[in-house]
Amino acid sequence: MPIGWRQSTLPCLGSTWLAFSLVIGCSSAGSEHGDARAAAYANVNEATVAFDAHDYAAAEPKLASALASKLLNPDVFCESTVKHAVCLSAAGKHDEALAALDTVGVGASNVDQIDAARSYILAKQGKAAESRAALAKARRLNPKVQEFKD
Repeated sequence: MPIGWRQSTLPCLGSTWLAFSLVIGCSSAGSEHGDARAAAYANVNEATVAFDAHDYAAAEPKLASALASKLLNPDVFCESTVKHAVCLSAAGKHDEALAALDTVGVGASNVDQIDAARSYILAKQGKAAESRAALAKARRLNPKVQEFKD
């Protein structure tokens, strides 16, 4: 529930939405939004298969498209951002990859993965000591966090 909302306002929103839907009826706009969301999640699923096979070049554009849609739920958005950052770094776009991680760092549900991805990027940049520190930080949060590799 968003901060500042009171429990009592939610039933009002539901009945307002129902009344709005009954007045205007179903439109193709809702269907298009659903289709766009389905396409975004299809891109995430296809990218995950490529990512797990270490085919970062194939995963990157699919993740970029899914993230740009802004239709992913927060957990999927955070996880996809981490994978996208790894893909960017594998392509030599280290600064862009680090910037992507910085957009989800605060309050993300997968801070351990963010730090593991940061470790991968720093290693790609030749910053071994900083990479080890980032991985150690990730492992303090989650001892079983997986290290990203090529």
